[in-house]
Amino acid sequence: KASGRDVSVGYATADGSATAGSDYVATGGSLVFTPGQTTKTVNVQVNGDTLDEFDETFTVNLSDAVNAAIADGTGVGTITDDDPPPTVSVNNATVTEGDTGTVDATFTVSLSTASSKTITLDYATADGTATTPADYAAASGTLTFTPGQTSKTVVVHVNGDLLDEANETFVVNLSNPSNVTIADSQGLGTINDNDPLPTVSVNDVTVTEGNSGTVAATFTLSLNVPSGRALTVDYSTADGT
Repeated sequence: KASGRDVSVGYATADGSATAGSDYVATGGSLVFTPGQTTKTVNVQVNGDTLDEFDETFTVNLSDAVNAAIADGTGVGTITDDDPPPTVSVNNATVTEGDTGTVDATFTVSLSTASSKTITLDYATADGTATTPADYAAASGTLTFTPGQTSKTVVVHVNGDLLDEANETFVVNLSNPSNVTIADSQGLGTINDNDPLPTVSVNDVTVTEGNSGTVAATFTLSLNVPSGRALTVDYSTADGT
C-alpha cells in the first residue's frame, strides 16, 4: 500500500545457475518511493548467446528497507534458452594396411558448435567387405563431450597381412544421442591393400608313353603366396617336337 513517508530499499543481483558477466549484467542500487508511490522497476540486462544450455536463474535481493518492512526480499529471474542443440558428425578414414601388426584408422566425431550441456552418444564398428577379427578389431563405446568440447576421436586397429586382396571397408555408426542431434551417423573406413599380385608358375612333367591307350601328363600350377582373391588363368597346349 502507499505510504505517507519516503520509503527506500536497497537491491542487488546475485548469481544462481546464471553467472554475472557471461549470462547477465550485475546491477545494484537503491530505490526510493516518494509518498503515494507503490511501484518501482529494476532492469537487468540479459546477454544473448548461441549456446544450447539449460534454463538459468539469478535473483534480485532486497535489503536495508527504510520506513517499510520487507515481505518478499528475493525475486527470481529465469533466462529461458532459445538455442537448438548442436549437431554431430563423423568423418571417413582411409589407411593402408601393413604387412604385420596394426595401423590405426582414426575417425573424428565433431559437434557443429560448442554446447554448455554434457553431450553423450554411442559408437560401434560394423563389417562391410572388411570383417572382424581378420581385418580389423571391433570397437564400441560411449563418447562424452563436456561443456565447451567440440571433437572426439574413435580409433580402430587395422590388421596387417601379406594377402593380395581388394581394398576393403567397414563403418563406424553413431547412436543414442543425448543433448545433440546426429547429422551424419556413419563414418566409412577404407583399408587400402599394400600387397603385390602373386605370381603363378607351371612345372615341367615327364611321362612314359604306353603301348596303347593314354597316360596322363599332370601339370601343377602354383602361386608363390596365397591370395585373398579368387584368381583365374587360362591354359592351352602347344606343339613342340
